[in-house]
Amino acid sequence: MGASAQEPELHGEPVEIDVGAAGSQRAPAAQSTVVDATRFGGEVRSVSELLLSAPGVTVHALGGPGQAATFSLRGASADQSLVLLDGIPLQGPGGGAVDLATLPASLLERLVVSRGVLGAQFGAGALGGAVELLPRTARGSASGGAQVSAGSFGTAQVAADAAAPFGSGSALVALQLDRTAGNFDFARQSTPSIPDSPYFADVRENADALRGSAIARVARRLSADSELDILLQGSAGERGLPGPATNPNRLRPRELDQGGVAGLRLRHILGDSTLSLRVWGRVDRLELRGQSLQGFGECQDGAPDCPRIGQRSSAARAEVEYGRPLPAEQWLKASFSAGEDFIVGDETGLRRRTIASAALSDEVPLASRNISLHPAVRFDSVGGQLGLSPALAVLARPWPASPVELRAGWGLSFRPPSFSELYLDQGGISPNPALRPERAWSIDAGAGWRSERLTVSAGLFWSSYRDLIVYQLFPPAKVKPFNVGNARIAGAELQIILTLPAGFFAEGSYSFLQARDLTPGASQDQPLAYRPPHRLFLRVARRGDRLEGYAETSFTSAMPRNQYGSSFQGSQFLLNAGLGARAYGPLWLDLEAKNLLDDRTLQDFFQYPLPGFSLAVIARARL
Repeated sequence: MGASAQEPELHGEPVEIDVGAAGSQRAPAAQSTVVDATRFGGEVRSVSELLLSAPGVTVHALGGPGQAATFSLRGASADQSLVLLDGIPLQGPGGGAVDLATLPASLLERLVVSRGVLGAQFGAGALGGAVELLPRTARGSASGGAQVSAGSFGTAQVAADAAAPFGSGSALVALQLDRTAGNFDFARQSTPSIPDSPYFADVRENADALRGSAIARVARRLSADSELDILLQGSAGERGLPGPATNPNRLRPRELDQGGVAGLRLRHILGDSTLSLRVWGRVDRLELRGQSLQGFGECQDGAPDCPRIGQRSSAARAEVEYGRPLPAEQWLKASFSAGEDFIVGDETGLRRRTIASAALSDEVPLASRNISLHPAVRFDSVGGQLGLSPALAVLARPWPASPVELRAGWGLSFRPPSFSELYLDQGGISPNPALRPERAWSIDAGAGWRSERLTVSAGLFWSSYRDLIVYQLFPPAKVKPFNVGNARIAGAELQIILTLPAGFFAEGSYSFLQARDLTPGASQDQPLAYRPPHRLFLRVARRGDRLEGYAETSFTSAMPRNQYGSSFQGSQFLLNAGLGARAYGPLWLDLEAKNLLDDRTLQDFFQYPLPGFSLAVIARARL
């Protein structure tokens, strides 16, 4: 019946989880997908590209390699979908959506995508769901690996990791360096407001990026019943900030950022019960240069009317979780956490707010454990804004050891506004300290089949949102967030994973969305902007002792760009492929091609040009 927390023994070695396994220990009955990052070996993948293999995921990128990227789940906004690194929530410097481009994909072992209103399981803000990033784990024996790649547009990457026994445990260190010149040719439409207007050739400029990332992890057994886990992760980078296709040649704006996470967790067995204590902290810094405070223009860095815009944020938490068995084979978990969030900026000054939460969850087996109920409830206090998040899910199998699994769930939660939305003046965007929390509830149901070679899952969902934070024109030339939005989002998701003979592996996912704006006014009952109704992903790959390769395709249907249905982005089709061979011993050489059709008219949701055809050569080895 999915993952159970009823076994209190400590695990000296991490559990192997394949790509088809259902995944989240926090939300064992949620509609989930596990993305095994090791299955993309020999490929240059960002975190956003890994997520696109899962149903229900939409990625919002601001251009090519190294540029900012966020994601959403089930049509929720980027701010309404949480990201956690080994259980620690990540955010942008202003408390909003985390930039996926700052997260190193090569340092991750797997990603768990859980969909639905999951505030009871993950905390305030999980209105679309959550993505758990699980970093590489030391295996208890000496091992290591390295990967080097170079490709089109001056793009290169170096990644390495090493693990070794450490006392009664193990330690791991991993590094990743990325750079890109970022300049690529694209087709620019002469008059974007006229769909049939001609295109002309242009060059993307000021799109270079440089980033370094590192992670260190130590797991050590203190006694037969206790284990200590320490995690350190950091990232620093610089990149140009080119404009959208309507204004692509901004040459002056630059962004510098640094961020880091530190966490310590102690787990102890108390008879049949478990006790976990964790403390963690997160620090982020962002600085904009050459960015005009008037609208979204540019200016000369260092000039009197062109100040550098700096912003720092941090968070700290202490958490305790206790789990114990109850009669009738139940497993009850209770947790409490408290801490503070801080932001310091040239425009915001110092702002801080206290965060506290208390949560309770249970696993209740019924009918000889063929059915289990998963009730959960959480109370959150975020800077004085209070919210209660209840949830109930059920898992069922028609008979013991049945390959068929049935799921259903309901959840209610909220998202408090971020520091950026409340206090940060971002040039063309004004803050609104009077914002109220967004609220949502959803219901979903699904069925799955899991056997040795075939995994199939399908589901339906229906969500309702109110008090959505929507950006509107704020005279004379800015926009400002207001609580004016209401929405209904429904859809369907399908995923198929198939193991084939001769080392071949096939997978596919399909997502359908019907997102409607229910806000009273001119846009009522119009489709919500930037929510594609259809998205399809197909992939065939082979892993072997001598040869490997893959071919994949993705399709995204046309979608509206505004709430009035007067501007649309056309459908997009991508085709990628790669081929590799073992050259000598553990050394592999791979060649990867993306956008094989060389479509230079592609744009992201916010009209940022995307690269045409690109090649990369990859060399890697593991010992």
